[in-house]
Amino acid sequence: MRGSACGETERTKEKCKMRAEQMNLGYIGLGNMGGALASRLQLSRELIVFDRDPAVTERLVALGAQPAREAAELAAGCEVVLLCLPTSDHVHTVLFGEGGIAEVLRPGTIVIDQTTGDPIATRAMAQRLRQQDVQMIDAPVSGGITAAQAGTIAIMVGADPGQFETVQPILADISPNIFHAGGVGNGQVIKLVNNLLSHAQRLLSLEALALADKNGVNSRTAHEILMASGGRNAYLEKSFGPRVMLGNLSPGFTLGLAHKDVRLATDLARVSGVPSLFGGIARELYQLCIAENGAEAQVDTAALVIDRWAKTRVVPQDGETAG
Repeated sequence: MRGSACGETERTKEKCKMRAEQMNLGYIGLGNMGGALASRLQLSRELIVFDRDPAVTERLVALGAQPAREAAELAAGCEVVLLCLPTSDHVHTVLFGEGGIAEVLRPGTIVIDQTTGDPIATRAMAQRLRQQDVQMIDAPVSGGITAAQAGTIAIMVGADPGQFETVQPILADISPNIFHAGGVGNGQVIKLVNNLLSHAQRLLSLEALALADKNGVNSRTAHEILMASGGRNAYLEKSFGPRVMLGNLSPGFTLGLAHKDVRLATDLARVSGVPSLFGGIARELYQLCIAENGAEAQVDTAALVIDRWAKTRVVPQDGETAG
């Protein structure tokens, strides 16, 4: 379902929009993605922000946001708290760790988790918060930082229909591309499914391009032909052609985060009884890339690893142009 909850009337939508406009909003976690999402929100809403890094907080403050000294200070003054953190473990710490915001969240508060996280952990945290009459839903995103900044990113929401009706007007100020995936945790389920496909697609595309290069078809020619053929895919179109083929390996996303996403997807497959052979291979290949380049290296440095293994030049080296 996209854009509205099942059975929602125009009158109900208007009431939800009016209610959402009156809510105090706070955003915790202002890294590459969280900062882009928060900056979209504050184009149309007053926003209180917090991040452990004062520098990224100041960037949002310069655009008109109100800073909070601590996460708990933000949470105590907001009816809606959005989170965008590296992992579900970080979310758990922010909520329930020492000085966690759960201690100050008022009954009726809504926590919107935009982390790419573990749906099982999210459901457990939502259940714990429900005991103090605090609602938690998940709304991870897909499309990259550029789409977040442009307001076109896809938002995948896990919430019951009533919760979805309440938060939809808020999320619409980030992007109109909102999808209701079902109950809490389902947004993160489909995000992991998406990222499993996306991250595995990257590795297979790079492997295929190395095969072409090793046998006499350079990466520029191979890319042009593949884009007109059945092997065309999102990675070739949106990442390899515009950036990687030109030597730009900095999408703002790390190998460690890619490995985390694939690991979570394969873990979910294991506990669900779903075979994940290709996912397991992708997970281990990202682990090998981390062993060579480090977890903080950009995810597209996987191309350099494959070039080293295959003795190819899919990515131009310093001073070269794509062949």
